[in-house]
Amino acid sequence: MKQLLLLLLIIPFAASAQKSAIEFNDIIVGEQNKIGQRIIDFNYAVETDTDTDLPLKLTLEQIKASLAEVEKISWQDGAALKNSAIALFNFYQSIVSNEYVEMVKIIDKPELSQGDITRINELLASITEREAKLDAEFATQQEAFAKLNGFTLERNELQDDIDGLTE
Repeated sequence: MKQLLLLLLIIPFAASAQKSAIEFNDIIVGEQNKIGQRIIDFNYAVETDTDTDLPLKLTLEQIKASLAEVEKISWQDGAALKNSAIALFNFYQSIVSNEYVEMVKIIDKPELSQGDITRINELLASITEREAKLDAEFATQQEAFAKLNGFTLERNELQDDIDGLTE
């Protein structure tokens, strides 16, 4: 009887722990999605030749808010996932503050030279290359975290929209 009672106590705890691990992951992904949506909004402003100041400002504000949210959460075996998310969010903050601002200054010129177009392409290539490493590390940590905590990851629907930005 004691063994049955102990087993009954362990099962709800294990289910609760798994739920908390999923919630930890979902908070991080939710914050990443908020940033991703702001980046999509910024790109839309660039593509439609509308003012980019507000979308750029809102993107930076979201990144800062998302960093703060992720920095305050914890999970017993989630430090590597959390740290990889923070590194990725810090990267987002850096490129929005630097490369995006530079690209906007170039795009806002009355006429673009071949040098301007070359510079934009260099910035985009640099961003893509650096982001790929951080994305890969985040994906590796997220997969390891999910495996360790017994849940499977699902495709993030926002990813299709984000992938469409680079095509």
